[in-house]
This record gives sequence, C-alpha cells and structure tokens, in this order.
Amino acid sequence: MAGCFLGVLACAGIYRAVQTPSAPTAARPFEQKLPAPKLQARADAGSYWHDAEVQSGDTLQLILARLGMDAKSVQAFEQQSPIDLKALQLRAGQIVSVRVNEKQEVSDVQFFNDDDGERNLIALEYRNGKWQLHTGAVDTETLPSLRSVVITTSASGALAKAGVPIEIRTALKEMFADKFDWNSLQAGDSIRVLYESLYFRGQEVATGNVLAAEVSTQGATYYAYYYEHGDAGGNFYDETGNALQKGFAGQPIEHYTRISSPYGIRIHPVLKTVRMHTGIDYAAPQGTKVLAPSDGVVRFRGWKGGYGNAVILAHGNGLETLYGHLSAFISGVEEGTSVQAGDVIGLVGSTGRSTGPHLHYEVRIDGQHVNPATIALPTPVLSAQDLATLQGRQRQIQQLMQSVRGLPVPVSQKN
Repeated sequence: MAGCFLGVLACAGIYRAVQTPSAPTAARPFEQKLPAPKLQARADAGSYWHDAEVQSGDTLQLILARLGMDAKSVQAFEQQSPIDLKALQLRAGQIVSVRVNEKQEVSDVQFFNDDDGERNLIALEYRNGKWQLHTGAVDTETLPSLRSVVITTSASGALAKAGVPIEIRTALKEMFADKFDWNSLQAGDSIRVLYESLYFRGQEVATGNVLAAEVSTQGATYYAYYYEHGDAGGNFYDETGNALQKGFAGQPIEHYTRISSPYGIRIHPVLKTVRMHTGIDYAAPQGTKVLAPSDGVVRFRGWKGGYGNAVILAHGNGLETLYGHLSAFISGVEEGTSVQAGDVIGLVGSTGRSTGPHLHYEVRIDGQHVNPATIALPTPVLSAQDLATLQGRQRQIQQLMQSVRGLPVPVSQKN
C-alpha cells in the first residue's frame, strides 16, 4: 500500500513537470547511455530465512532436520554448539528461524529460549567452519504488523495460516472472551488485528502488544483498542472507551514500592542482549504478603528453578497465575486446595534467580505467556483526558483498518 501511495505521488510530480512549459514545443528523440549502477556485493546474497513452528516434544536438532539439514550437519551442530542444547526450553507454537545460504546450507539460527521468568534471544551463526554465538551488533526494530483474515474453517487456523504468532492468537481469544465464544466463529466471519513485531536481522523474532483488533461475526463488529497506563501495563477498551474485560478484582500483592521490571521486551544496556520479561516484577520489602487476586486452585507449590519458591494458581479455562521468588509459603495453601480472592498465599522474598526482594507475577493461558495487566489485574476507568487520547488513536487506526475491511482474501502488511 505504501508503494501505491508513493506511485501516486510520483505520477503527480511528473504531471506537474510536463504542464510547466507555457508553449508547446516539438518533440525530439533523445538518447543517453548511462553506466550500469555499481552494487556492493552482500555477504548474504542468495540466502533466505525459513521459519519453523515448534511442535510438542521438539528439540532444536529435530527442527533443523525437519528444515532439511542433513544428519552429518546436525551432528556437527550438536558437537560445536556454543550453548547447552539439553538446557533449552522450547515452547510448542513458538518460531525458530534459520537462514539458508546460496549453497542450501543452514548458516544462521535464531529463537527465544524460555528461562524461568524471561525469554532470551539466542542467535547462532556458522562462521569460519564452526558454530558460534552471533557477534554482530544487536540491531532490532519494533514495527506494527497488520493482519486481516476471513475464516474458512476456524479462527485460530485462519490466523495461523496468515502468519499470526500463537501469542497474538491467544491474546485475541482472551480479550474478547466476555463478548462472544471464540470457538463459535464460523466461515465468512473476519478478523483484523494490529500488533507489535520485533525484528532482528530483518526477521520477526517476537511480538509485543496487540494494539487494536476487530472481529466481525453474525452481522456485528467488536472492537478492541490498547491503552497504556505506564509501567503497570495497559488494557483493552471498546470503541466507546469502556473496558473490554473486567480483569481480576484484586492485586497480587498487599503493597509495593515500585514496578521494578514491567512485562515486555528489553535490550540490556551493557550486555546488549535481547530479553523478553514474561511477567511484572513488584519491588517490595521482604515478607510483604502475596495475595490471590482471584479465586483459584493451587496447582503447584514448591521450588521452581529460577523462580525460586513459587506458587501457581489455576483459575479455569486454561488461565494460570504464577508467583515467584517467595521467601515463605503459607500453612494450608497446599497443592489442590482452593483459595479465594484476597487470601494470603505467600510472602515476598528473593529466592531463585533474583537481585532483591520482589514478587514476579506471571500469567499464562493454555501455557502461553500474556501481559498480566490486560487480563489478571484490575482494569482502570479512563479519565476524560485518557479517553480523548484513546479516541484520537482510534481515528488513526480506523483509517488503517478501513483499507482492509471487506477484502475476501488474507492481508498482511508490515509498516
């Protein structure tokens, strides 16, 4: 679409140029030989990226073999890998990207690895006859991605076919849960979604927040717009500014001094590594009460790697909340017991991989991490000023969405 717009401008410029002369002149043929443009050869000329979706039980070696790497090369990769392949935690549905060179050999591999509370971008490259960690600059860019699909069989299937990542599909299903049953969407219904994409070396490696979405079904259209409330995160509102979801009634902690690390992607200022923080960290004094923000059942209580002492609550419909780095558990809060909103389920600490007392609060739906603020925290009512700001953004987004409404085929645009 941007190309068409530029094309219109170019044609308009030419039209003005030919209209400039005040009197007609005789046309004469003119020919000028120009030297061929000198193009600098690129090291990656002839290469291309290929994505693979992780299946349940996959290892990185299995994925590489599925992408066409021969057994000898897979074995060499396993022997030379600069990372501990056995320690990788790949999630079903996530994307592993590989670059194939002009010799049809895998030259680069990149993906996010789960690491108890955060995901770390791992970028490997085959250089000088061996596999090594990427040594170049961490050149990332966040851009909005627009997808528009018309359902033929299922909503999730149509979105997956259009390249919408599983995290975005999960968020869409949950954000409209109070409006309609996602599984009731049928052939002919349409979905339009605008979301953030993180690119590294020209390849999409992660997603951020859903910025806006529209779902048209059974003669009605439902709207969702994301509004940020600072480090605490953001929430989704409809076209009138009303909260799309109520969220949980309570907070996961009695009180806190600050949000020390919000949900989302961060680039380490010194190490220059790319990390995705999968929860919200609340800095608070040691021993501060950790609370159940909603009714649930204790699914896990114990030591959980980098999370340290942790509690996981199940709230139904695949929704779970995790509370990490606890200093102590509460008597009677055992696996299988029910808790009510406001019950104390633990005490703030600094166990596991932690630099100081805080609560790590994490939310998962069907195993996929989502922004806690959009689902499992109280949703703020918009002030008059916030509503005016949101309405201004709505008008801009409406113009973009209008360009793809009614199209009978999937649309993909990255700007």
